[in-house]
Amino acid sequence: MSTWDAVWAGLIHIVEPTAFLYMMLGIVISSTLVALPGIGSKTAIALLLPLAFTLDKFEAICLIVSVWAVSNTANSITSILFAVPGGSGSQATILDGYPMARNGEASRALSAAFTSSALGGIFGAIVLAMSLPVLKPLVILLGPPEFFVLILFGIAMVSTLSGKNKAKGLVIGILGLLISSVGIHLVSGIPRFTFGNLTLMDGLNLIPVTIGLFAIPELISLVASGSSISKMELNNLDSGRRQGIRDSFTHWWLVIRSSLVGVWVGMIPGLGSSVADWFAYGHARATEKGAEETFGKGDVRGVIAVDSATNAKEGGSLIPTLAFGIPGSSTLALVFGGLLIVGVKPGKEILTTHLDITFSFIWLLIIASVITSLLCIIFIKPLAKATQVRPTLLVPVICAVSVVGAFANSNNFGDIIVMATFGVFGYWLRLHGWPRPPLLLGLVLGPEAERHLWTSYQLYEWEFVLRPITGSLLILLILILGWPTLKALFAKLQQGERV
Repeated sequence: MSTWDAVWAGLIHIVEPTAFLYMMLGIVISSTLVALPGIGSKTAIALLLPLAFTLDKFEAICLIVSVWAVSNTANSITSILFAVPGGSGSQATILDGYPMARNGEASRALSAAFTSSALGGIFGAIVLAMSLPVLKPLVILLGPPEFFVLILFGIAMVSTLSGKNKAKGLVIGILGLLISSVGIHLVSGIPRFTFGNLTLMDGLNLIPVTIGLFAIPELISLVASGSSISKMELNNLDSGRRQGIRDSFTHWWLVIRSSLVGVWVGMIPGLGSSVADWFAYGHARATEKGAEETFGKGDVRGVIAVDSATNAKEGGSLIPTLAFGIPGSSTLALVFGGLLIVGVKPGKEILTTHLDITFSFIWLLIIASVITSLLCIIFIKPLAKATQVRPTLLVPVICAVSVVGAFANSNNFGDIIVMATFGVFGYWLRLHGWPRPPLLLGLVLGPEAERHLWTSYQLYEWEFVLRPITGSLLILLILILGWPTLKALFAKLQQGERV
């Protein structure tokens, strides 16, 4: 089968009436169930797997993959409206999406998020289609040392996420790294900072910590203020919806750059959506004009960058999954298992003799992303009006959703205590002007950094820093970190010459 034949065959498999209906079923389930904090696409896919086993191969692909492919789109709803992350990929959306909702721009923020999600999903699918023959040798070249240095790039984003409080951001980021070490050590098996508590043996789960850091402080603030989430009257919802769509196309270059960040993160197995949003947000804050003053206060560019990256990440994560059978994320591992059972085996055959299956995945990413974004945009008006509900009605509902989200993550009551503890700590940070995102980023990247560091040391000892790719990345990282200092030094020298 030629490549063009595979492209059209893949499209025909998806638009066949029964398969298309199962795709729509997956989209509806994902857009409703996955938007609830703590539920996530893994739960939705697990619930649907028994049904998928009874279906035809392409019907099962449409059902399972559509739930996974569009999960990040619906995640942004609660992040923007209530500062409650729908999932790990929508945490950074809170930073500018929620302030926009408080400023009466919920409609604009939501439409910008949904539109950029669709554009990111399309871009990620196109990159996947173009990169299959090119990126296979690149993924093989990267080992634990390279992954470790790439994670260091993520940790370097701490100062970027902290605005003008770079020193505070670095302190909080290091604290996040220390908190990430709670639990059983990967190599020695020794419990660390667990204090004999069984709940802490597996470490701190991301969802309850995120809800505690971001949602609980906002709920306390709402109760204290006695007003609704939106401090201003809602702008015209129709014009806000149109403006949000225009914003995504106006900042098309930011969409492309952020999508590239998402694809790159998705290609690296193990990173996934937990860091794609932070990498994209950090990149946008470092490169967009005037971002230092406006990001974190309701800048639509922050929403666009995050949602573009989280959807584009899915296309990138399919590259190692389809090519080498290495799931790019924990959710994809579940998808991978379901596909094996219905007879789809990633590897050499899916890229050669069964190339139509690969293009079925690509068409699914494009079609499902567009349909989901259109459906979400249609329901923007009722969603935006939720920000006008008085706190006496809204706060109990959000509290209940937060508790359910924290518990549903692992069915452990200890996670509710973790959420409450970080809620109090998050409110203290908010009250005293300490940035919260660096703590979350340190918590996300800490385990991966430690795992790759130990593996690198066991394989090469400290000589791993001398490997060509590792050494080049380290030099680039040093230059990036040292550039602000060098820039300031050059500015002083120029001023001295003028005097």
